[in-house]
Amino acid sequence: MRTIRFLLPGVLCLGLALAGCTPKYAVLLSSNRVQMDDVSIHSEWWYDLVLQYKALRESGFTDDRIYVVYGDGQDFGTAHPEFSSSVQFGHPITDLPMNKANVQAVFDTVNGRMRKKGYLYVWWMGHGGGSGPDQCNLSMSISNTGEHVSDDELKSYIDQVTRYKKRSVSIMTCHSGGLLDEFAGAGERTVVLASSTCAESSYDAPFTCNGIVQAEFNYTDPNALRRKDVCGMPLGSDADGDGWVSLQEIQQWNAGAMSRSTPQLGDPSALAAVTYPARPKP
Repeated sequence: MRTIRFLLPGVLCLGLALAGCTPKYAVLLSSNRVQMDDVSIHSEWWYDLVLQYKALRESGFTDDRIYVVYGDGQDFGTAHPEFSSSVQFGHPITDLPMNKANVQAVFDTVNGRMRKKGYLYVWWMGHGGGSGPDQCNLSMSISNTGEHVSDDELKSYIDQVTRYKKRSVSIMTCHSGGLLDEFAGAGERTVVLASSTCAESSYDAPFTCNGIVQAEFNYTDPNALRRKDVCGMPLGSDADGDGWVSLQEIQQWNAGAMSRSTPQLGDPSALAAVTYPARPKP
């Protein structure tokens, strides 16, 4: 478990564009414990987490404002240097063990530290089940504890963070489209990117450039934000060529790059096209 360093107020703004500075916080939730490399429907709980963390760091999120809830609270010691936290970041990234109490607690922690309205980025990786009409009642598994978090519960946990201008939620589970209706209310300032429709399962990527197993959505999504794949090859995810990738452009990239399920976009307030996770002022 890492020790979080805290910056003085305003430090995040140093060196950023003169357009302004909006604090950016992220909560990354990976709902299993990885115990071995290169195993399908297992190892990607760590690989996907590290790639998300890397994409956020490259997008201007600072270590002290990225909160990781994973496994037993300890980083996985992978043999792949490109997915090793010590090699990539020089320190462990896990803050809390993954369990239902900590899923709720981490948002309460962020609420206490997000003193200025900013941008909240939430990411969930795990198994999911659907029930009810069109299988849109989503239940998310915490595989290492046997607990479950409903879509309504996750919404209530995220809502504990009250000082925000915008939020986005990226979710990779089977039936993940079931989360869209929880954030569909009038005036809701949240964009949801989901790996599948309510009725669909989600799968591993049929191809990765380095041959290392990853979930399909969790491979295409951060690659789109980074504008390159994990091997460093440039991608055309910046569709309008302005140098920044919006959530709308990420969705468009996912839709074109994914073949095993149908990525979904929830955007009730039309924010996806004007929300750029990598910009200093999203």
